[in-house]
Amino acid sequence: MCPGSDSKVRSVGGFKEPASGRNKIKPDQGPTPALVPQNTEEEMPAIPESVPTDNAPQPASESQEEGPWTKQERRKRRHSPPQVTKKTRKKHLSNHNPNSDPEESEEEEQQGNEGPDDQLDQVSRVLQEMRALASVMEASPPPSPAIAEKEQTSREEEEPETSHVGEPASKKHQATVAKTTTPAPETHQEPDQPSSYTHLEQQWAFGPSFWSGGNSSRSVGVATLVRGRCFTVDSVTELEGGRGLVVDGSRAGEPVRLINVYAPSDVGERRELFQRLRPQLVTSRTIMMGGDFNCILESGGRCGTRAKEGWMDDGAKLLAEMVGEASLTDVIGSMGADARNFTWSRPDGSVRSRIDFVFTSRSVRIRQHSMLTVHFSDHRAIRFQGELTGKFLTGPGTWKLNSSLLGREDVQEELRRTYSEWQDMKDTFQSIGEWWEWVKGRIQDFFKNVGRKAARGRKREFSRLQQQLQELHDLQLRGWDVMNPLEAVKKELSEHFHEESRRIIFRSKVENLEKGEKCNSFFFKKVHSAHTPLVQLRNREGILCDTKEDIRKAVTHFYGDLYSEKRSDGDQAERFLAGIPRKVSTPAREVLNAPLTLEELHIAVKSFKSGKTPGSDGLPIEFYTSLWDLVGPDLLELYEEMEQEGVMPHTLREGTIALLYKHKGERCDLKNWRPISLLNVDYKILAKTMVNRLKSAMGELVHPDQTCGVPGRRVADSLALIRDTIQYITDRNIHAALVCLDQEKAFDRVSHEFMERVLQGFGLGERFCNYVRIMYTDIFSSVMVNGWKTDPFPIRSGVRQGCPLSPSLFVLVIELLAEYIRKNPNIRGIPTPGDAKKEVKCSLYMDDVTLFCMDGKSVQSLLEACKDFGKASGAKINVDKSQAKLFGRWDLCNEPLPFPVEAGLVKILGIWFGGPGAAAKSWNKRLAKVKQKLGFWSLRHLSIEGKALVLRNDALPVLQYVTQAWPLLANVARAVNSMVFHFVWHSKMDRVKRTVMHKEHRKGGKAVPDIPTILRAFFVCGCVRITLTNENKDHSAYRVFRFFLLPVWRRLGWDKWENATMFNWDLPWTRRLRSLWWNLG
Repeated sequence: MCPGSDSKVRSVGGFKEPASGRNKIKPDQGPTPALVPQNTEEEMPAIPESVPTDNAPQPASESQEEGPWTKQERRKRRHSPPQVTKKTRKKHLSNHNPNSDPEESEEEEQQGNEGPDDQLDQVSRVLQEMRALASVMEASPPPSPAIAEKEQTSREEEEPETSHVGEPASKKHQATVAKTTTPAPETHQEPDQPSSYTHLEQQWAFGPSFWSGGNSSRSVGVATLVRGRCFTVDSVTELEGGRGLVVDGSRAGEPVRLINVYAPSDVGERRELFQRLRPQLVTSRTIMMGGDFNCILESGGRCGTRAKEGWMDDGAKLLAEMVGEASLTDVIGSMGADARNFTWSRPDGSVRSRIDFVFTSRSVRIRQHSMLTVHFSDHRAIRFQGELTGKFLTGPGTWKLNSSLLGREDVQEELRRTYSEWQDMKDTFQSIGEWWEWVKGRIQDFFKNVGRKAARGRKREFSRLQQQLQELHDLQLRGWDVMNPLEAVKKELSEHFHEESRRIIFRSKVENLEKGEKCNSFFFKKVHSAHTPLVQLRNREGILCDTKEDIRKAVTHFYGDLYSEKRSDGDQAERFLAGIPRKVSTPAREVLNAPLTLEELHIAVKSFKSGKTPGSDGLPIEFYTSLWDLVGPDLLELYEEMEQEGVMPHTLREGTIALLYKHKGERCDLKNWRPISLLNVDYKILAKTMVNRLKSAMGELVHPDQTCGVPGRRVADSLALIRDTIQYITDRNIHAALVCLDQEKAFDRVSHEFMERVLQGFGLGERFCNYVRIMYTDIFSSVMVNGWKTDPFPIRSGVRQGCPLSPSLFVLVIELLAEYIRKNPNIRGIPTPGDAKKEVKCSLYMDDVTLFCMDGKSVQSLLEACKDFGKASGAKINVDKSQAKLFGRWDLCNEPLPFPVEAGLVKILGIWFGGPGAAAKSWNKRLAKVKQKLGFWSLRHLSIEGKALVLRNDALPVLQYVTQAWPLLANVARAVNSMVFHFVWHSKMDRVKRTVMHKEHRKGGKAVPDIPTILRAFFVCGCVRITLTNENKDHSAYRVFRFFLLPVWRRLGWDKWENATMFNWDLPWTRRLRSLWWNLG
């Protein structure tokens, strides 16, 4: 129905349609309404083939409405559809069929109501009746699109300009893309074109065009016009008919996503559209998004009597959040609240606002932009020229198996049957390694075919639903009552988008989503972080590179040089190897050199976490877990063959390096990026097995001052030692220096020759050393840069970050440096309280080395020792990034230091030390991080139970780390409580007492964690563990910490505890400890 119609409304099959024109329309009532003539032979419009029957309307009385409809009446009419009976439908059909018999219709009605099966059978007949009726309805004229700019001269064709959404075109790969939107209802522009977009498509003869909108209404419609024939279209997606259009294509091989938006004026509908738009911004393509968003994004975005300065509705907030997540740039930008910046205004200029935007990816170089006033709309056209350089194009990456396919029974059954056939073909290959390489290729092909079939099915289903939604929408615009089936189709589409979001979760590896939740800001921020391109790099000559090929060459040269062979100085190596004080015991050596068993391989497989990124073959740990009964024996046979042949198959030697920015220093400097090697799981299973064997010997070989890589040791031991030693130096006013060494690319510079000699020096055994040698023989890697792989290069030095065995190997190598420092008499440490013969010299956690020196001579001797160790192992100390903190009276003129001296606090292992404000700064930094995390989670619709889970699993660990060094401060406890319950209630006012909320569910609470109490208990328990467990008796932290807490322990019965072999974690004692530390704090 159209506004101004005076006709009656009749209903067919649950769908209302305009009745025939019994009442004449007055000329001043607006456009002629849709009438139903008697001729039924005209061409039928497209009608949905199927409609969900679970939303079929129930019989009701016939409704009648006369007179012109207001906007509110039309909205009410849509949401409260009158329902009619089958008798009405038959009667209505008889009015249009001269051969129909009214009495026959009445007899059919008397046969009773249709059951569910009958309703299903009647769906197609109802749709046929709808087609017959719709074919004779007179369609309203189409909207008059607002084309941003017409061709005026031939020069404009060579130098195109873009309106709303587009990419430049010319010899520099430029093309124009224009957004066409029907005039908004407030423009009151009358349509004057026939009811089709065909004539407009024919008029645009400069390139492809894409249209979306209802032909019978002026309310919605968008179009994307591309100038140039070199634009290749990959896919076109309608988010909503006439509201959103997404065009994926490429220009000169560069993937581009063009998004055209015409947002509704209603806030709720606008937010719903933006929610559907959000997944489209998760892409590696270059994004260009523009249109009429019908909301303001800045404080000066509106002026006039009806404007509220700085006000943003929910839809605007969501849009601003999406733009920030996708790292998009506003082309026009905020130029202030003046007439030049507004894109819409009333004819009299009393109200103006900026509601039209164009957003592009940051890789798009905007050359110029402007806004044009046009005669056919009250909106101004946005015109800009941008350049797609192609320098930051993201590549396809590597294939990864979607582990969800392994859960399908049909896939499992087919794969097991096929794998058994592959096992029968082993004899046709020369070796197990060659057969295994062939099998992995077949496995990849198998899952690629399964994935393609599933993707095609999803695509067909989405296209069917999208077409159905559009056709129902067209019928609604013509006056049909299709609210129930329309909502059903929308619900199915919503479920489709949620399923697509879950597939994005798989690609982004986001875990722990609460069941039933939609993907929201926290999830999308993680996804977008993986798509940040590496746009500029400095090469070896210091020149800034900004093209794809130059960046790849710079990366290849940098890591090729970094992993080149590091020759070990034999004399220096002998000096350090001679200082090895401990060798592995006989029982541990027997474990290290025992033959491999299927059981220990299975233990290694079960120890891996699921959801981790696989290597170049794309097979994750879930594949091996689900098929271990078949794959396990083959892997054991493969490893035994490797031991005999002395070399691994090709894919086991291959690694893919992913670059991870350290968030410090310039992004264009590769030294500030951490290379993480993505290794194939079949390699990592063997490495994990070797690690499990080595764990039993690490405690015998490594000094207690090293707290990484040794079972039973924790970073808290190192933090406690640093904290208490600094406190002891300050209390006794000792002349000392705290030195924090920074090793340049510590993991990547280890000499393979020196590492092999270290393993032999510790006496680890022939078989174990042989496996390690095989795992580092003829290995190579490629670097993944913006989705493109560099050329492979050999790895002749370093331990791979990402290999389970690497931490243990590095700890054994650096232990030689630590042992040399401990025994060097020229390096004076801090005497421990009560035993001046023992000194605190060093504290290590992996490659983080912290040292205490008494004078400048000791610091110089320390630097010389590090240089000699570098000659032996390939290590290199970065003097400029190392730092020193001085205590007592230092004369830097007489005792100069080679390291930069820090006057304030120093950060060691993520905690601040060195002054009175160290504890407060450490807590405040962590509080800010927790606040940010909870802010992300607040954007999701969580239940109270879900929020309690977030607090326990996401917020508490961040704060818990500080308790390994500092007790909880009183003001921090109050801030934590306030933050927790503001997150729970989303308000400053508590609705339930906090003590009740902390209780368990069975006691009437919500199990919200009492974080301050938990943090206090963690600190006390850490102190107890350091002092009362036998494994820490030799650690320097034990002696220093015991000195400070001796009076406290005596008050609690120290004499009874000191001779105890193991601390009894009894609740009364824990309460006494916790109460004591609260009083001390």
